Amino acid sequence: MLRTILVALDDSPYTETSTSLAIEWAKRFDAQLWGLGLLDTVSIARPQPVSIGGASYRQGRDAAMIANTQGLVQDVIAKFREQCSAADVKAEVFEDIGDPAANILRVAHRCDVVMLGRQTHFHLEREDPDGTVGIVLRGCPRPITVVPPELPAGEGVMVAYSGGREVAHALQTFHLLGLDRGETVHVVGVDREGWQVGELAHLACEYLKSHGVHVEFHELASKSSPAEVILEQVQKLRPRMMVMGTHGYHPLRELFTTSVTRNVLRSCPVPVFVGG
Repeated sequence: MLRTILVALDDSPYTETSTSLAIEWAKRFDAQLWGLGLLDTVSIARPQPVSIGGASYRQGRDAAMIANTQGLVQDVIAKFREQCSAADVKAEVFEDIGDPAANILRVAHRCDVVMLGRQTHFHLEREDPDGTVGIVLRGCPRPITVVPPELPAGEGVMVAYSGGREVAHALQTFHLLGLDRGETVHVVGVDREGWQVGELAHLACEYLKSHGVHVEFHELASKSSPAEVILEQVQKLRPRMMVMGTHGYHPLRELFTTSVTRNVLRSCPVPVFVGG
């Protein structure tokens, strides 16, 4: 059962959405929230070429940027505390200094799930899923819920079942945490030439049914890209969230940077529970 949720905090609009979903889960499961404020001194102090006599200017500029960023982090932490207090949810907040991805990966060892915005501002600018999110996905010891800019008003959960071990583990973890409790789970299996997943997706349905989960099975055959099919089904089924593995469909298990997961996360309008 879900007991601890780590929310990675930055000054992007996604942090408020991530916090809202984390609060919803905390109230639903009586779970503990941890807010992680991150001061990225690594990016600020990254070595760069400077002109003769420019070193002292650079040191002063870096010190000013660190002080300003530390102020932003404190503001983000204060807002997180206010949201949790208003919802009557207990939360602990702490701050780490250094590379954001490395800090998230370290602290993740103490929680059940990590809540992270689809875009992050840890490096003082907007990052897409190729940045911190991609690094965390590749190395996180816990499942991650990647949150879009707004939370949908849908119903149920959609599982993009590719037949690989990553999504099988993600689905099992999702169930063991209790996140499918009271939900209709739509298991979507997409058969493509040379890669038949329907039978495995059907077995995944049987697994959920054996635990009393209400399941609906959707077996599709398509020549479109897996990411396109998945996103089309999200629009059709309108779930409140989706479950998938870190790689998605591909017989060679390609890396995140060229995978189905990356393409889905760029556009998915619902939170995505990713494990693998």
